[in-house]
Amino acid sequence: MIRFFAAGSFALFGLFAAYQALRNYAFAGPKVPAKSLPDVQTPAFLFERDTLIDASPSGAALIANSQAGQSDRDAVIAVLSRQFPTLKETLSTLGSGCSVNLTATGDAGLGLTLSERQGLLRIALHAPGVEAATRRYEDLERESILDELNMLRLITRDTPQLIWTEDPQGHLIWANAAYLSYADRLMPDDDRSGRVWPGERLFVDIPPPLPNDPRTFGGRHALQLPGERAEHWFDITAVPQDGSVIYFAIDANAAVRAERAQQEFQQTLAKTFAQLSTGLAIFNRKRQLATFNPALLDMTGLAFGFMSTRPTIDMVLHRLRETRKLPEPKDYKTWKEQFSALEAAAKNGTYSELWEMPDGQTYRVTGRPHPDGALAFLFEDITAEVSLTRHFRAEIETCQAVVNALPDAIAVFSPSNTLVMTNAAYDTLWKREDEPQMLVQDLRGALRVWKARCGPSGLWQNLENFSQIRFASPNVSEALVLPNGSHLDCAVQAIAGGMTMVRFASAVAQLENSPQPPRQVYA
Repeated sequence: MIRFFAAGSFALFGLFAAYQALRNYAFAGPKVPAKSLPDVQTPAFLFERDTLIDASPSGAALIANSQAGQSDRDAVIAVLSRQFPTLKETLSTLGSGCSVNLTATGDAGLGLTLSERQGLLRIALHAPGVEAATRRYEDLERESILDELNMLRLITRDTPQLIWTEDPQGHLIWANAAYLSYADRLMPDDDRSGRVWPGERLFVDIPPPLPNDPRTFGGRHALQLPGERAEHWFDITAVPQDGSVIYFAIDANAAVRAERAQQEFQQTLAKTFAQLSTGLAIFNRKRQLATFNPALLDMTGLAFGFMSTRPTIDMVLHRLRETRKLPEPKDYKTWKEQFSALEAAAKNGTYSELWEMPDGQTYRVTGRPHPDGALAFLFEDITAEVSLTRHFRAEIETCQAVVNALPDAIAVFSPSNTLVMTNAAYDTLWKREDEPQMLVQDLRGALRVWKARCGPSGLWQNLENFSQIRFASPNVSEALVLPNGSHLDCAVQAIAGGMTMVRFASAVAQLENSPQPPRQVYA
C-alpha cells in the first residue's frame, strides 16, 4: 500500500513538472537582447536611450576626443555625420524593432546599420574586406582628429585672449596671434620690418613656476606699451601641464577702470561726508558699521578705534548708552524694545525722533533704508534750533501777556485782512459765545460784528478801504456810539509788516455791565 502511494506521488509530480515546462514554452516572450556587443573589429555602439552602455575598441577610439560636456550619443552623431548626413534625422524617426542601412556620401563601400530592439539602439559601421574596412575606419578617425585640430587652431587664432606656453625656465614655446600682436607692439619702430619671434617675455613680472608644482596660479598684471600713457591690464591664469606652463590672459581694462571709478567715487563721498555737520552712520546688511564721518564722532564722543572695528548697531547703541548719549528710558526692558523697533522702523524709512540728552543737547535722529539691505542713520544737532524756538515761544507768550494786560481792546489784521491776534479786552468786548468763531476770522467778519453792535459811522467805509489809503492816512480814528448811549473811541493804525491794528478805547466796563440790547442791523 505504501509503495503504491509513493509511486502515485512520483507520477503526479512528474506530470506537474511536464505541465510547467509546456506552459513556460507556450507563454515565453521574445528574448531580451544582451546589453553588450559581441567581440567585433568594426566600430560599433550600443545605446540604452541616450546612454552609451557598450562600444567596440575602434568605436571608442572614434569618440575619444569628443568635446567636454558633450553626450556620447551626440559625439557619435557628430563624428559619423560627416559621412552620413541624414544620421540624426534617421535616428529621430527610427521605430521600435526597426533596422535601417545607410550608405556613406562619396564612399559607396562604407555603410552604417541602425537597429532598435526593446529600447536598445545598435549603431555599427561595416565595409567589405578587412584591410579596406580598417583603412576606411582609420581615415574616419583621422578626419575626426583633424577636424577637431582645425577647430582648436581657429579658436586659438581668433580668440581675444592672450594664450602662450613657456618652459620651466620661462622661455616662450608657443603663442597665439593675440600674444604676438602685443609682442610686436612692444618692439621698437625700426625693428618692425617683419614678424619676429619674441625674444623676451611679454609679462616680465610673472615669476616662472616652481619645478614639479602642479598648482594653478594667477593674478592681475599691467602691460605698458611704448607711446601710450594708459596701461593695459590683464587677469592672468597659469596652468602647469606636462613640464610646461600654459598662460591665459584676459583683458581686464574695463574692470580696472570700473574699480578706479568706484574708488574715486567713494573718496569723493568720503570727502563730502567729512565736511558735513550732520553725523552719518551707514550699516550694511549684516548690521555692521560700514561708513561714518568725523561729525558723528564729535557729536557722540565715540572713539575712532572703536568705530574702526566695524561694530554692529547693538554695540554702538550700548556704547552710546554707557556714555550717556542716549535718552535714558525708565527701565532697561523699555530701552531694548525701543531700539529693537528702531531697526524695523528704519527699514521702512519711518524712523525719526528727537533725542534729548541729559546734558541738555537735542539730536534729531533719522533712519533711512539703502540698497542691498543697508541702513543709514543721520544725527543732526538741533540744540540751537530748539533753544531758539523756545526763546521765540517765550517772547510770544510774554508779548501776548502784555497785550492782554492793556485796558484797550486790540485786534491785529494781516495784509490780507486775516485776523492775526486779539487781546483779552477785545474778547470781552466783542466776542459772544452764541456766535460762530468763523465769523470773526477776517476783517469782513469783524466789521459785521462791529456794525451790528454800534450805530452808523463813516469809519466802516474807511476801514474797508484802509489798505488803499494807509499810505496817505496811516491813522484813522472816530468815536462810535453804542446802542446804550455810551461812546467808544476807535483808532485804526498801520503797523510794521503791512498789518493793521484796530484799537477800541474806554466804555469797556460800562458795556460789560449794561444789559445787551437786541441785535440790530443798520443800513
